[in-house]
Amino acid sequence: MLSKGIRKHISNPVIGLVPFILFIILHMMNVPEQYALIAGISLSILGELFLRLYYKSRGFSVTFYISGISMLIGFVAWIFSHEHIEAINKPNTYVVLCEVCMICLFMLLRVSKTYVATRFFRQKSLMQKALLNEFYDSATLIQYGLTIHVFAIILYRQFTFQGEDAQVLDVVMFSLLPLLILLSIGIYQTLKITNLVSRLRKEEWLPIVTEKGEVTGRIAKSVSMNMKNKFLHPVVRVALISDSKVYLQERPMDDILNPGKLDYPFEKYMLFNHEINLAARNSIRRMIGDEIEFSIKFLLKYVFENDDTKRLIFLFTATVEDEDLIRRDGKMKGKFWTVKQLEEGFSDEIFSECFELEFEYLKNMVLVPQDIFVQNRASAN
Repeated sequence: MLSKGIRKHISNPVIGLVPFILFIILHMMNVPEQYALIAGISLSILGELFLRLYYKSRGFSVTFYISGISMLIGFVAWIFSHEHIEAINKPNTYVVLCEVCMICLFMLLRVSKTYVATRFFRQKSLMQKALLNEFYDSATLIQYGLTIHVFAIILYRQFTFQGEDAQVLDVVMFSLLPLLILLSIGIYQTLKITNLVSRLRKEEWLPIVTEKGEVTGRIAKSVSMNMKNKFLHPVVRVALISDSKVYLQERPMDDILNPGKLDYPFEKYMLFNHEINLAARNSIRRMIGDEIEFSIKFLLKYVFENDDTKRLIFLFTATVEDEDLIRRDGKMKGKFWTVKQLEEGFSDEIFSECFELEFEYLKNMVLVPQDIFVQNRASAN
């Protein structure tokens, strides 16, 4: 099987034009036209079979069809016209004919994008769908590049050159220039795909959910953040509690929501296919370490929306017995706040919007009951 490193470059449409590149090279080496065309057609067939066998999809092999059909048309034209073409000494006719056929076929290919995506890529991964878009972008570049080359040939035909200069210019115009165009697009696409794959592998994918929490799809986090309120995503928030006090610290200054405001340090987008309770536990573990024991429970679910973001928030509480166990370095730079301190701080508007919405529920359901429990426990001792 093909390695993943090779597989990602299968979407480069220039690979499907290798048979045509072979034909141009053989033509430039003065191999008889019919043999050069047959060699190119044969490589097109082998290349298409190779991709179908190893890549398990015919979507990306379409450019082998374009190469093969173009050269087949060129071969049929050679059968009926080679004597006339040789008589008038126009040896580059079949190269130009193949290019014109390829331009027309690439135009049809671009029109067929919806059909190809539906027919061959409906059940494919997001990586392959992204590569399909890159495939069509490069196909557009190839079409434009070859079109410009054909116009350059038309312009070149308006001038007359003699002797060795004419032979050299013919080689440059009819052989080297199309090779340079196709190879440049191939290298550009290779670099672009490598960068795309690298970004996609590092990308975090967020579930798209309804207000009830039902997952309806997924999208790249970086894309969704730029679209602000278009999609609703689940966000896990964890309030760290100890002896009826809650831990708060300033939100990062680069945060999209209330930068610099006081809030729980434990907040993260839940990723696609991640389990929500595990996401809450992991959020705490990364901040306070594995050595501290804590109990965690779900408290509240609600939709939060402002001008910058839209979230389905799942609020959890994590309880530790001794606040002195919490590290005060690294990512933990805040402090524990009592209910009285929190109520006094509301007048100064120092808390995040989400915390302000959650406070009364958190106070009545967790902080005050726990304070009563702590007092009763102290009295019993």
